[in-house]
Amino acid sequence: MKLNVVLLLCLSGVVPITFSVQQTTHLFVINQAVSWPDAQKYCRTKYTDLARVKDPSVLVELNKMAASRGLTLWPLWIGLYNDFYNWRWSFNNISQTSTNLTLWNTGEPDNYVGHESCGGVYVAGNWADWDCALQKPFICYNAGNSGAARFIGVTNPRLNWSQAQTYCRTYYTDLASALTQADNDLLAQIVSVQGYSWFGLYRETWKWLNGTVASNLQWNPGKPNNAKPQENCGVLINGLFSDERCTSVHYFFCEFSE
Repeated sequence: MKLNVVLLLCLSGVVPITFSVQQTTHLFVINQAVSWPDAQKYCRTKYTDLARVKDPSVLVELNKMAASRGLTLWPLWIGLYNDFYNWRWSFNNISQTSTNLTLWNTGEPDNYVGHESCGGVYVAGNWADWDCALQKPFICYNAGNSGAARFIGVTNPRLNWSQAQTYCRTYYTDLASALTQADNDLLAQIVSVQGYSWFGLYRETWKWLNGTVASNLQWNPGKPNNAKPQENCGVLINGLFSDERCTSVHYFFCEFSE
C-alpha cells in the first residue's frame, strides 16, 4: 500500500496531519476539543465526515497519527456511535416507531452497563431492554394461527435472545411483535404466567456513520459500559475503542474521501 504523509499548519491553530490510505481516503487529526456532534459538523463542513475504521490498516494509521501528536492516551472522536433509538421488530424487520405503539417501562430503555440491546416484556406488559445474553422464557409468533393462538409462550428451554429468535423461526414464524395495544395485552397475559420474557424487539448497537454495523471492535477493558450513562459516541484511546458521552469535548479525527 502506497502511503503519503503531509503535515499541514493552519493559522487557526488547528493542526491536521493527513495520511493517504489506498490513495482514496485522507485522514486528519484536529487539535480542537469539541463535542461529538460539533466534531461531526466540522468534519462534514471541511472534509467528508468523522473518520471511520474501514479496515485494520486505517486503525494502524490513526494510532500512528495520535502517537505523532502525543495523543495516544487522549480520547479522540471517531465516526462511531451507538444506535440507541433505532429499535426494530424481528418479524419483517419493522421499525418500532412506525407502529405508533411505545410501552417502555419507566426509565427504559437505559442500556444498563452498555450491553442491553434486546427487548423483553414485564408482567404488566411494559417493555424493557436487557442484556441479549441472558437466558429467559420467550414468546413466539405463529402466522398460521389467529387471535390469542398466534402467540406461544416458551419456558423450556430458557434461551438468550438470539437463540430464542432461532427457535421461534424454526418451529413457528418468529419472535412475537406488539404492533397494537391488543396484541401487547395478549403478550402480558402470557408473561403473567411464565415471567419476564423475550419478544421480538431489538436494536443494532455500534455503527459507523455510513450506517454499517461496526463488528469485531477492539474495546478497551471493561468497555463499552455506558458508565455515566448515555455514552453513545465512540473514541479511540490508547489504540482501542471506548464509549463516551457525546457532550464531552475531545480532539477528533476527520476523513476526506476522493
